Amino acid sequence: MNLMTALSAPAHPYLARDCERAVREAAGINAREGGIRAALQQQVAKGLLMSVLTVGRQTMVEPEEWPDELPAAVLGAARTSKQIKADSTANLRD
Repeated sequence: MNLMTALSAPAHPYLARDCERAVREAAGINAREGGIRAALQQQVAKGLLMSVLTVGRQTMVEPEEWPDELPAAVLGAARTSKQIKADSTANLRD
């Protein structure tokens, strides 16, 4: 079973934990190792990934239809978001 199949399973009891792990693996670093900015980006990516998977499940997107690169794509969107970059925590040192 691939990662996206596992994350898309019905009534997934550990969705938040597993999405956090998928984003961390996509980032290649733990949020604490990356500093405040990396932690913020990873938290946003985790929430976005959870939302995408939940809506997908509700609209009957099959688990095998999700690309394995989805966590990395979501993290990439969080890293390049103009609004996230403009967040006041971005001024804090890593």
